Amino acid sequence: MLSKSALTTLKVVLAIDLIIVAIAAPSYFYVDSLVPKSAIFEVTDLIIDQPWVQVGEPVQISVNVTNVGEKSGEHLVTLNIDEEPIATETVLLSGKETVILVFTATELIEGNHTVAIEDLTGSIQVSSEEPTIPAQLRLSNLGVSRVEAGVGEPTTVSATATNIGDEAGDFTLELFVNNKKRETKDLHLESGETKTVQFMVIENAEGNYAVKLENLSTSFRITSEAQPIRPAEFQVSNLMINPPLVQGGENVEISVTVTNVGEESGTYAVNLQIDGVIRETREVTLVGGASEIAEFAVTETGSGAHTVVIGTQSGSFTVEALAPASEDIEVHHMTVRPYEVWEGDTVTISAKADNLVNEPGTLQARFLVGGEVIATQGFELAAGAGNVTIQITVEAGPPSGYRVQLVNLGNEENTLSGYFKVVPTGVHSLIVGSYPVLGIPFVLDGVEYTTPYSELLPTGVTYTLEVEPSYKTGRYLFVGWDDGSTSLTRTVTLTERTSVTPDFSGGISCPSMYTWNGTDYQYNAEISNAGWLGYIGYMDENGNMIFIGGNPWDSIKINPDQFNPRTEGDDSYYDIILTQRWDEIFYLDAAYLVVADHPADVDAYSTMVHYINPAFTDQIYTVSKNQLTPISAINENGEDVLSHISEVDGIFTPGTNGVTSPSLLNPLWNRLTINLGDLSGAEQIKLIINGMVDWGPADDYYEWIDRFDAAFAEGLVPNGTQVTPPPYIEVLDENGNWVRVPEDRQMPIPADYVARPFVVDLTDIFLTNNYSIRINNFWKVTFDYIGVDISQQAEITTQRIDPVADLYQVFTSPSNVEGKFTRYGDVSDLLADCDDIFVIGMQGDEVSLHFPIDNLAPPKEGTVRDYFFFVACWFKDTPDNWGYGFEFKVDPLPFWDMSGFPYTDAESYPYDDEHTNYLQEYNTRVMKPPVELQMASLSTWVSGVILIMAIADIGVVVYFRKRNRQRHRI
Repeated sequence: MLSKSALTTLKVVLAIDLIIVAIAAPSYFYVDSLVPKSAIFEVTDLIIDQPWVQVGEPVQISVNVTNVGEKSGEHLVTLNIDEEPIATETVLLSGKETVILVFTATELIEGNHTVAIEDLTGSIQVSSEEPTIPAQLRLSNLGVSRVEAGVGEPTTVSATATNIGDEAGDFTLELFVNNKKRETKDLHLESGETKTVQFMVIENAEGNYAVKLENLSTSFRITSEAQPIRPAEFQVSNLMINPPLVQGGENVEISVTVTNVGEESGTYAVNLQIDGVIRETREVTLVGGASEIAEFAVTETGSGAHTVVIGTQSGSFTVEALAPASEDIEVHHMTVRPYEVWEGDTVTISAKADNLVNEPGTLQARFLVGGEVIATQGFELAAGAGNVTIQITVEAGPPSGYRVQLVNLGNEENTLSGYFKVVPTGVHSLIVGSYPVLGIPFVLDGVEYTTPYSELLPTGVTYTLEVEPSYKTGRYLFVGWDDGSTSLTRTVTLTERTSVTPDFSGGISCPSMYTWNGTDYQYNAEISNAGWLGYIGYMDENGNMIFIGGNPWDSIKINPDQFNPRTEGDDSYYDIILTQRWDEIFYLDAAYLVVADHPADVDAYSTMVHYINPAFTDQIYTVSKNQLTPISAINENGEDVLSHISEVDGIFTPGTNGVTSPSLLNPLWNRLTINLGDLSGAEQIKLIINGMVDWGPADDYYEWIDRFDAAFAEGLVPNGTQVTPPPYIEVLDENGNWVRVPEDRQMPIPADYVARPFVVDLTDIFLTNNYSIRINNFWKVTFDYIGVDISQQAEITTQRIDPVADLYQVFTSPSNVEGKFTRYGDVSDLLADCDDIFVIGMQGDEVSLHFPIDNLAPPKEGTVRDYFFFVACWFKDTPDNWGYGFEFKVDPLPFWDMSGFPYTDAESYPYDDEHTNYLQEYNTRVMKPPVELQMASLSTWVSGVILIMAIADIGVVVYFRKRNRQRHRI
């Protein structure tokens, strides 16, 4: 049992502890309220700017992305069309910030497409026809039966109502007399239907009465001096004959407007005369002041002109004597150009025609503009002829939108449609978009606007557009304009409908390569896909990720149309720039230009490197222009994809990403089994491939790794299990089994997101006379084209040009990168060889490469010249965006002989005298991340409170013990 003194001490201790907790608790909740909450993203408000679009026209699709958390963070947003990922964009937002993210979908084929971004869905209709117009009412011919009527006498108000939309609709009409609603009528009209609507009005006071129906108005007067009702009297007007040009036996629609200009109701016999003979009579009964459209349909078989007379109206139509139209001709792919014109301009209507049978035939094509026939023309097609161009020109009418139709008279179900727009003379549309986000500010001739912008502006004027180098404090960085130029300012001389788009995203990762095209820098590619630092090989028995491979080399064939020399003084050179747009560290080791001259009857391509094979070759292959198409191509799902790879048409094979596999130990593979045909007599076998890799979102990658860690903890991952397996090729052995080819002959991963062609040499890899291969990819690799070449290597002359190189900054980066970077200035000596002596740069840095050509030998007669850029470059991503296994710092440095990155403790960058001197001389630009104040966590707060309580409790105990001793002494 406690003594009285001990009990007193305990009570004091507990009281003090309660006081400390009472004081500290509010402080914790206050501090906790200051701790920023993690980034949480919401994607809302899917908007498709045009639910209908013509074939070939782009569609902009936007969503609102909001960080509802309090910390900054990144979020990947993927646009899916028809359940296929089309584009992925990363947004970086502060807490509570919102941005409009926009995607541009192009080259959509005709048909209906489903659009999905996360859980938001919509649809796009792609067609060559004009848009479907919803039900729309047009009123005309508003009239009154009596202009003057007596008190209490009825007056009939009438009007003609027409549904000019493409869909049926219900309409409500409200009649106002002297601004007071007098009567309401409900009306249903089918598409194109016309009805006469009538209202009865009786007024009991003299005066003037204003009548209003929708946007039409008229008036009548009530007076005791009203004249007797005038008898019915009819007028016929507005004779319409459509089409005015037909074949024998085709319908001609004829109509007139009949108006009762009298005041009494009456009936009028509308007589249709064709060539002086009454063909049909229709009676029309109308109240005074009312109008009605009388319609007829006639046919004539005799060729020539035929007169039409109804009442006082006259006109004519012509029956053409045409050659018989073939039923076996098909028309397709109609184009109408220009899309936007002035009245009187020429519009060209073109289409393609195929003769489906092996005998000559005649296509009779009828062309309609705005529903009126403007020509019927015959075209002769040879037996089996395909893609024959048929074309006519028309003169544009008054400002409006015009539907264009082409009817194949041999098969009228084979009808094509298009559209063009006529705008007032002297103006054209200037449209300014932005990618990948809307709301980008820009200046147009000194006035600030934001995207999207569209306006009709005077032509013949040069307009200046200017954007800032970054948007939202550097989060969205200007890459260039849609024409490839990279200047912040762009001028546009408006001569036609013009659309311009500043790109604030551009490439995907790695330094971006641009070439000088004679007027500006043209974007080419992202370099050194295989130079990514962080390829994971397998998981060992301790659950560690073992990193493998990496190859910094890349080769890019440059389009000669995008590569023109520059001259400064007496010196001429080719100009390439490498710009680090993305938050990464790059280690540029070597760069040079190869000028290759080869016979004009062949093409030339380089190859790409395999990231687990450290070999590198700058060999340039010649290939025949008449490449062979494989016999068959089957994917992992058993689908025939030969049509996907038979030509370069932008239609890629389908694919999946291995990191989305349900199983870790048996992941999904993209497998393409190709029968190359009988190549038994070939001395050389090469594939010409145009393909690309889509790595997918980084979140899937990290989730895949987390799944491996969790499975290892449960003992489910055997030692050596591959995490992200590299690609490989297999061939058949004598027993019909698939076996891997040697690692130094393996299939590389193509460039990311932007397809480019390359050669894979298959010579001597086959074990039998069965020339089939199986290409296996864990990542989502898709192919646009795979051709086979068995031609011998042609003679080729190459000249290597080393660059004069300069490193500098083009914009300021918000990056948290850390380390010693290469100082700005001349870095030519660092790029002469692949020797682990790098130009080390970060986001915002740019390397200018000038390749002098004054001593370049001209091409020989009969040869053509191609250009190849060879570059060795490693690059490192941030740990939250594809980086894994390392911090976002310059060190440790990569090197050519490492087993992978990060490398083991047994390996090291070569710190010999040469490399140490290089580091000390060049890498003097020190970057340090900003210091952030870290808020206390709950565990830290609890520990602190316990410590304070312990100190206070010990103090109380000591105090009472001393006091008790003093009492005992007394």
